[in-house]
Amino acid sequence: GGYGSMINPVGACATAAVSIEEGVDKIKAGKTDFVVAGAIDDIQVESIVGFGAMNATANSNELLARGISSRFVSRANDRRRGGFVEAQGGGTVLLTRGSVALEMGLPVLAVVAHAQTFSDGAHTSIPAPGLGALAVARGGRNSVIARNLAELGVGIDDVAFVSKHDTSTNANDPNESDLHTRVGMALGRTPGNPLLVISQKTLTGHAKGGACVFQVGGIIDVFRTGLIPANVALDCVDDAMEQYGPLVWLRSPLNLSSRGPVRAAFATSLGFGHVSGFLALVNPAAFEAIVEREAGRERLEAWRAASDRRLRNGQRHIEMGMLGHAPLFTSVEGRRLPDDPAAGVAGDAHEVEAAILLDPNARLGEDGFYHLPEGK
Repeated sequence: GGYGSMINPVGACATAAVSIEEGVDKIKAGKTDFVVAGAIDDIQVESIVGFGAMNATANSNELLARGISSRFVSRANDRRRGGFVEAQGGGTVLLTRGSVALEMGLPVLAVVAHAQTFSDGAHTSIPAPGLGALAVARGGRNSVIARNLAELGVGIDDVAFVSKHDTSTNANDPNESDLHTRVGMALGRTPGNPLLVISQKTLTGHAKGGACVFQVGGIIDVFRTGLIPANVALDCVDDAMEQYGPLVWLRSPLNLSSRGPVRAAFATSLGFGHVSGFLALVNPAAFEAIVEREAGRERLEAWRAASDRRLRNGQRHIEMGMLGHAPLFTSVEGRRLPDDPAAGVAGDAHEVEAAILLDPNARLGEDGFYHLPEGK
């Protein structure tokens, strides 16, 4: 538990994308400086039966009879795809404004240029996909997303790849390809400039609410390594995709690091009930360029040193936990207020809590307890 702004969004399979948008909006509105966004979902009998009744999930017996290994049942954009493979899980994305990351020495793994959600209009069935997210490009080269990218020094031609929702359903995959083709055209993407496709659910399955967290993690990996992963389940791209010329579906990994950093990426997340989420993420080098321009080289190097130290400590903690030398997670005991003897602070916990909530300079200290400024 803790204090601060709160919202619990629900957007079916796009919940994580909705959560990220809500977090970004809260930061932009000045309601908070730091947000823990994300989502999680489980597998239950109700979802298995329900998705099966909708013909949304793959029929493993039918695909096995056609010679498709169970490892490759989730096969986005393939001619023989037959629906998604349900998974479970989720995660969190830590969002903050750049000034806070600079001040605290927080690692920056990506910059959120744009986060927006949409409705897909009226449809005759719950799972039917739509083009609602195309509105992200409303206004074309003068759209909000185009201006947001430009503020970070990138344009539509710098978007190297898209992490698609790609559930392996017959309806979704071409619809989403159509969407990204039209977005690129509206924003002025140069004809013939390839847009590489990542179909992450061919590996992870469809985690539903938490799916977009996986996609964000995958994009961050590409920014870090320059390596675009392949869709190993792809045997033959569906003929229906031929009309979406800019999109490229990889059957082997592609290393782009020799051409410099991968500058930007899009992600789409779609949910039953006609929910659409669209993210534009930019390489963290954009953050570094802004810091150097506005705060100077010395300040940038100080941030890098602090950020690298946090990353090393975090990696060390993970490795120690994996080896059983330290707990990966320590549960909170008590309320982190002076009524806990471990706090070592005297005072009425109820009054201290009230004072903390009213004082903008109150902080959670390194000792794990809330503190008021000296003298209060």
